[in-house]
Amino acid sequence: MYKYNTLILDFLQYKRNLGYKYRSEEIILKEIAKYLSNNNVTIITKEITEKYARNNENISQNTLARNMGVFREFNKYLLLNDIECYQIPLKLYPQNHHNFIPYVFSYDEIKRIYSNLNFIYNSPNYTYYQKTIYPLIIKLLYQTGMRIGEVISIAINNYSENYFILYNTKNGQDRKVMIPLTLKEEIKKYHTKFHYQSDNDELFFKVKVTPVEKYFKKLLRLSNIKITNNGPRLHDLRHTFIVHTIEKFRKDGKDMDEMLPILQAYVGHQSLASLTYYFHLNNDILQELKNISNKTFNNLIPVRGDENE
Repeated sequence: MYKYNTLILDFLQYKRNLGYKYRSEEIILKEIAKYLSNNNVTIITKEITEKYARNNENISQNTLARNMGVFREFNKYLLLNDIECYQIPLKLYPQNHHNFIPYVFSYDEIKRIYSNLNFIYNSPNYTYYQKTIYPLIIKLLYQTGMRIGEVISIAINNYSENYFILYNTKNGQDRKVMIPLTLKEEIKKYHTKFHYQSDNDELFFKVKVTPVEKYFKKLLRLSNIKITNNGPRLHDLRHTFIVHTIEKFRKDGKDMDEMLPILQAYVGHQSLASLTYYFHLNNDILQELKNISNKTFNNLIPVRGDENE
């Protein structure tokens, strides 16, 4: 019998040596290892993988596709090492790309969110540190377009008064994110107060994602913004940053052919094609972008709802 726990650890190391972070995937792999162990699996067969797929009937199609994608990659690794197993077909568990529409906050909604950012000061459930950090993170997400994972991974020595340096982000890139003028003093004050005795390699924001998400949901309810199964989510602040930036380019008469590649690099996308995923826009702007895409991007602008993140 193969020791799948050991093989999964070897697989994780293999992927990370290739430059992949494999953080959320590690959680899935541990679930797979537990499943294989509980079922005394000696060889991963088609029946074994199908049983795993049916193991939790309550998960969404996209979550199942993600889990089975990780399982597929693990099985490919086993085959590379001459270990017999079933290779899951690529299209057997597809993602649902058609129902998801990213939420883009209106300017009025952003104004209401900002006006309620400090509601936690009235709550005894939050520490002074949390009362300082949660509103600051929300502002950073909207005003820079960073991912929440990028924000909470910033180390103290990755900060200067003018920018943060992000290393090895989602697409394996390093990039510089300029700190908005409106946030410079607030971030500097936070840094001075909470990091005066810290080591440089410690995290700049010592917080996990889940508490920020809970704070954000409370903030949305307080701002009279309806929450559904499709959002809004914390990540939709990134959508909104990109859309509002494009709208500002258009309003200011900027050359889209020149500005979109700059925005693409700034938000950390590998290509303009991936940036177009965020174009959940009003019809006038979408049509203008489609005209640009016909000339420059070979019709890469998708129809709303056709792309999932």
